[in-house]
Amino acid sequence: MGVLCVVPARGGSLRAPGKNIRPLAGRPLMAYSIGAALESSLADMVVVSTDDAGIAGVARSLGVRVVDRPPELASHDAALDDALRHAVMHLEESDGFKADIVVSLQANVPVRKPGEIDAAIEKLRGTPEATAVVTVYKVDQRPEWMKKMDPETGRLMPHMEPTAAFRMQDLPPLYLLDGAIVAVRTEVLMSTVGDRTAHAWFGERVHALEHDRRYAIEIDEPDDFEFAECFLRTAGGHGPEGIDKG
Repeated sequence: MGVLCVVPARGGSLRAPGKNIRPLAGRPLMAYSIGAALESSLADMVVVSTDDAGIAGVARSLGVRVVDRPPELASHDAALDDALRHAVMHLEESDGFKADIVVSLQANVPVRKPGEIDAAIEKLRGTPEATAVVTVYKVDQRPEWMKKMDPETGRLMPHMEPTAAFRMQDLPPLYLLDGAIVAVRTEVLMSTVGDRTAHAWFGERVHALEHDRRYAIEIDEPDDFEFAECFLRTAGGHGPEGIDKG
């Protein structure tokens, strides 16, 4: 039994075509996630799951194995967790590799806190009741204060029941899952197949690793590249501490 790190990187992107291999500060975007995975001392296998020949070529050039993802698991509405299950089953059938923990590292998240992948794995192993460990950051935009708009009149209305609280400290802290790291027990991942409830594949007892929002830069739009590149060039390396090893 071992730890499988998967970098899911499908070829199609509606908002930023080709983003996973587009250069970011001189390196393909997905190279940052691959580099972080390869630095993990607890990962037994690192793979890229993709349907795209270009992505597969970049992954192999970086020394990482590729799991060919079927087209039906790579459409714009395909579920990430199904791609992870496919990778698990493929490696067990082809190599006899059995993972007890699967770590998902989004290809479009280039900045990760040094050592945090191993920290997530260690926390999951050290917390028997936990079904998954995920990275999160504290939000400063409150849903209690957000509005929704009537598309016909343009009138703004409360998104939630109005609250008398108008200071951040008067409200309980809220956290957003950022996709940088998800470590889940394989048995939980495989047992939740077909459940399309949000985050159902994490299981029912999810624990968190809280980090600063700078470790959750996510690239979904073309303009996101400019912001991320500015950050990376200022910080150096593939994270805020500048740990690029070439």
